[in-house]
Amino acid sequence: HLLQLSTLTYTFLMEFITNASPKSSDRRPELDDRIQTLLPSMQRRSCEPLELDYWADQIGVSTYYFCRLFKRATQMTPMQFITLCRLQLSKQWLMDKKEMTIKEIALKAGYPSISYFNKRFLEQEGMTPTEYRMLYDSRQDREEYRRVLL
Repeated sequence: HLLQLSTLTYTFLMEFITNASPKSSDRRPELDDRIQTLLPSMQRRSCEPLELDYWADQIGVSTYYFCRLFKRATQMTPMQFITLCRLQLSKQWLMDKKEMTIKEIALKAGYPSISYFNKRFLEQEGMTPTEYRMLYDSRQDREEYRRVLL
């Protein structure tokens, strides 16, 4: 059940990132907490273009300082976080929305270029979106076949 394991892993990582705190003595909790409070909103709006100015303004810091705080609080850059969110949504749509083409999913996830979407997906998952969908479909077919036999 690699698909379920992958989805659960992403969910775990997102929960961990949201609740974990780094072990550093120079940590200013109020700034890290402000970053943590933005994560759900950033996740909901991950398919929109990433506007660092907007997110930095939300906590009252410069874009440069926002990126530093974000990295310290989450151990990833804002773009890495957005990419993870976009790919997780894409995986869900690949499984649930069979009527949507890969191109439609890429556009909906915030990738105007399908080739860039395919590249990022392949880097993250080790397979293309089409292969991912086919893998899920073949597993689903096998599970249905087993249910019929039992």
